[in-house]
Formats: sequence, structure tokens, C-alpha cells
Amino acid sequence: MIARVHAHAVRAAGHEVLAAASRDVASGQRAGQQTGAGEVHSTPLELIEDPRVEVVHICSPNDTHPDLVRAALAAGKHVICEKPLATSRYDAQAMVDQWRATDLVATVPFGYRFYSSVRELRARLASGADKPHLVRGEYLQDWLSRPSDTNWRVDSGQGGQSRAFADIGVHLCDL
Repeated sequence: MIARVHAHAVRAAGHEVLAAASRDVASGQRAGQQTGAGEVHSTPLELIEDPRVEVVHICSPNDTHPDLVRAALAAGKHVICEKPLATSRYDAQAMVDQWRATDLVATVPFGYRFYSSVRELRARLASGADKPHLVRGEYLQDWLSRPSDTNWRVDSGQGGQSRAFADIGVHLCDL
């Protein structure tokens, strides 16, 4: 789902989605169709090695982020990695250390920062006119709410132990 959002953002910024890849050819084909990518690579590493690709968007299960981020940085590619960056502090620190040794852009997108209501609140607080007394955040959704719903996010081996907090709760912490 989030790869479609990334593809839309790439196009809205005036760029092209050159290629897509996933864990296997069939899921790569689906990713290519869903994102409208120009072509599909058979593996994420093949996509990273494509000399035409300048920016790699990592929208895969959380446990794959460290290897893909490190490979993209080693290949000289800019990186946009979905959150959480990693499922362990060690992996996150290793990625940050590798990135600091480059002149590349590497980021984790926190798009809620740019919502008009958030920008207005930020401006009010910065002006000193308003002082918060309580901050409360909620993220209401029915996605993965039924016992029959499942995907990699509910598998702590792939998604990490923090589950929903690392996936959506981090937006509240960021704000």
C-alpha cells in the first residue's frame, strides 16, 4: 500500500517511477502494476544496481530495511526508507553511521508534519499565543482489526516487536 503513496509523491514532484522490485518476481510484478513503474526488476538488489535509478524507496517489511538501505548507500543511491528504519537500535545505528560517511540524502518520511492543521498548530505554538496544557493523539483505523486479518506487520520476526507503534505511532512522537 505505501509503495503506491511513494509512487504518487514521486510523480507529484515531477519525476518518474523507473522500476519496482519485490521479494519475488510475482510480487514484483504486482508492485510494478500498483505503482505504475516503467519496468520490474527480479530482486530489490537488481533495482539498486540499476545505474538509471537515483533514489531508492524502501517500502518493504521492516526486517528487510537494514540490508536494503546499506546496499543502496553502498551503490551511491539516495534513500527514502519507510518507518521504522530498523527493528533494532544496532541496525539503525549501523545505517546512520554508513550514511554519515556519504554525501547522500537518506530519510524516513513523516508526512503528517505537512498537514495544514499541524502547520497551523506549529505556527500558533511558535508565536507564543497558545500554550498547550494537554497533548493527546489517536490514530483510528480498522485495518488489521479483525482476528482473520494478517500480514507481515503482525509477525514480530518481520515487523519487529513494537508492532503498530513503530508503524503509525511514531508519527505522534514525531509531531
